[in-house]
Amino acid sequence: MSNIQALLNTIHTLRSPGGCPWDQKQDLTDAARFLFDEAAELLEASLSGDNDHVVEEMGDLLFMICFCREILSESVDVTLEDIAGIGNEKLIRRHPHVFSDKSADSQTESQIHWEEIKRLEKEAKGIDTTRQSVLKDLPPSCSALRQAHDYQKNAAKTGFDWPDLTGVWDKIDEETGELKEAIAGGNKDEITHELGDILLAVVNLGRKLGVDADDAMRLANVRFRSRFHKVEDAYDNDVDKMKAASLSELETAWQKSK
Repeated sequence: MSNIQALLNTIHTLRSPGGCPWDQKQDLTDAARFLFDEAAELLEASLSGDNDHVVEEMGDLLFMICFCREILSESVDVTLEDIAGIGNEKLIRRHPHVFSDKSADSQTESQIHWEEIKRLEKEAKGIDTTRQSVLKDLPPSCSALRQAHDYQKNAAKTGFDWPDLTGVWDKIDEETGELKEAIAGGNKDEITHELGDILLAVVNLGRKLGVDADDAMRLANVRFRSRFHKVEDAYDNDVDKMKAASLSELETAWQKSK
């Protein structure tokens, strides 16, 4: 048995009855997020120059790709061979200067072929490639907060913007009210929708203040991590002690950490 097949068999066992409850619980979106994380860890490993670490992270990334395939195969008849075939066909199609009669004497020329073929592929799927928008395309790897900031910055160039902070604050209040209504209704999709609208409005507030929300969030995460470590230290890094403490006591430890 090949190592690839052994990996697929292991993943199938994890997802099957009697397998791992955690693995069974994940859906395709969950798995895709983990795949994104593993790709970031591979990048970090590649920058370290530690090839053993790189190989290890490539194994983790391969696992997540196969894990995504396993979840998808539970509702769609697709194999890893199918996926590899689709990927191979796309590579050949997008490299006509290698596998066909086109020529490319530079990286720039090869990129032109690549982008043109991508455009034709989109048109074949009925996607309008002629649309001109002030909203610039951003890579999927771009954080959601950064996307929101850039979208609103570009939209503002058309005049689609509040003249001052009053409109932004009013919008945040409006969206907060709508989120409360969604929570009362108990519909998760509506709650997700309204929470997204609040985040969008808060990002817009940051933009109006000259603050990048993504940078602010990263700095806040650093502060939270540092302060929470101090709270843990106050309880000797004992989770049971923290659970036994009241919320008021934990809050006191948090305030001292600041």
